[in-house]
Amino acid sequence: MYIILKIMMSYLITALAILVIIFLIVVVIIVQKIQKRSEIISQISILTDELDRQKQENISLRNELRSITSEDNILFSSIIRLTSRLDPIEIAREAVGFLVNYLNPSSVALFFLDEKEKRLNLVAHYGINENWSPKLVYYIGEGRVGITAEKRIPLSNIEFEVLKIKEPHPFFIPDICYPLSYQDRLFGVVAIKVEKNLDEREKNIVGVVTRITSTALQNTLSLAIMRDLASIDPLTKLYNIGFFKDKLAEELNRAKRFQHNLSVAIIDLDNFKYFNDTFGHQAGDQLLIRLAQIFSKYFRDTDLVARYGGDEFIVMFPETKKEEAAKMVATLLSNFKLYGADQGAPEKRIAFSAGVAAYPDDGLNPSELIKSADQALYEAKNAGRNRVMMYYHKVEKI
Repeated sequence: MYIILKIMMSYLITALAILVIIFLIVVVIIVQKIQKRSEIISQISILTDELDRQKQENISLRNELRSITSEDNILFSSIIRLTSRLDPIEIAREAVGFLVNYLNPSSVALFFLDEKEKRLNLVAHYGINENWSPKLVYYIGEGRVGITAEKRIPLSNIEFEVLKIKEPHPFFIPDICYPLSYQDRLFGVVAIKVEKNLDEREKNIVGVVTRITSTALQNTLSLAIMRDLASIDPLTKLYNIGFFKDKLAEELNRAKRFQHNLSVAIIDLDNFKYFNDTFGHQAGDQLLIRLAQIFSKYFRDTDLVARYGGDEFIVMFPETKKEEAAKMVATLLSNFKLYGADQGAPEKRIAFSAGVAAYPDDGLNPSELIKSADQALYEAKNAGRNRVMMYYHKVEKI
């Protein structure tokens, strides 16, 4: 019996030991699961934080992208406006407007170089007192603006401090200046005052804008030259008849509006064909060039002289009666020796005939006026040349 009890106790202890081991295993497993769950929760939390961070970064990047897109759109639209402008002042204003919108500066000033290429004059600005702006003028090499024009490279505060530039205008001290130049031609300078230093992207944008502005200014110059070429006679450098007729129409409208007189004279060289045939076309061309110079110097600044064609010239006299215009042309003819037109051998001496007509008596439009002056010229030629005649319904010699 004792042995049986002992065996049963042994089994019981073994069972209890197994139960304890199983319990411990279960506890370990539970603890491990709890730890894993905690780790998973921690990882989920980390992942959630990372996702939130990525989300915020995406939002920030999206906003930055929108900002960049907006800036690019501004830049693109500004480029279109700049390149579509044909007036230099409008180009300057567009450039200043863009820099103000993009950089948010405290002030911007754009200067053009004058015709003598010695002085920089303010043509467009932002943030500068209107009472001060007329005084904002620089000579080449003077102040930060003048130094930038002289060196023709962008300069900032770092270079200005090294150069120790003395400013002539203490009310405007720019932080950065860019030259407006195209190849070897300087148009002016853009000067900017900012509250903070420009980053590289901003500097690049300013550089692009100044280059586009310079190109636009060059285009206006080229267009002006082309327009001039289209209006100028290539031999004599006087205005051509197309330009003359346009101006005559404009001046006639003004004469009608304000009830002014207006006269037209046609001048034709006498025996020019003989001169050409005798001395050659090159000598004939030189004679026409010389006479064009004489006419340009003789007539008033308000008068308009043009080459009518061949050896003919035409002159418009605004606010001038027919008798006054005819007297001026006749005085030129009688004093021709004073202008050296007859220098050289006697056979090379040149005279001219002329016909004069006036608004409103002899014509109400350009065609009628020119036709009347041409008729008076025809009568002067028939009367023996070397004379000036006025048009009337019956042509009279003065």
